Amino acid sequence: MFRLVALFAAAALVAPVVRVSDQLASPPHRVTTIRGNAWASDNTPIKEAKLRLRNAATGKVVATTVADATGRFAFTNVDSGSYVVEIVTDSGKILAVGHSFTIASGETIGTFVRLGARAPWFSGFFANTASAAASSASSQGITALAPVARAASSRQ
Repeated sequence: MFRLVALFAAAALVAPVVRVSDQLASPPHRVTTIRGNAWASDNTPIKEAKLRLRNAATGKVVATTVADATGRFAFTNVDSGSYVVEIVTDSGKILAVGHSFTIASGETIGTFVRLGARAPWFSGFFANTASAAASSASSQGITALAPVARAASSRQ
């Protein structure tokens, strides 16, 4: 009997000690992941696109990455919050911004960023000419425009 008690005592000394504070500690960190694709305006992937993850609430850039050859990218171990993904140049100029999204701890979210179509510099140059002329005329008190022509005579 004495040996049995001694055996249990020895086992208790060898067993790991679990403290109450260890049981009350915060739960393990769950991995939060953002996966996505970077596309050109014609829906082709942007090979090795440079991307930034920006916190929408603070405006701070929290991570950067480079897309693979198929335009795929990922940001891992991200804190919960609202974010946008940006495509940037080597110098940091923003080329495109994706839609805003919110992610919680432990979630994985899918998103995309697409470049806009390029337009020639002169495409909108003359677009507002008519409205500018009408605005200028109304500021001078002209409220209607009519063609200038001689009145039609009943004799002609």
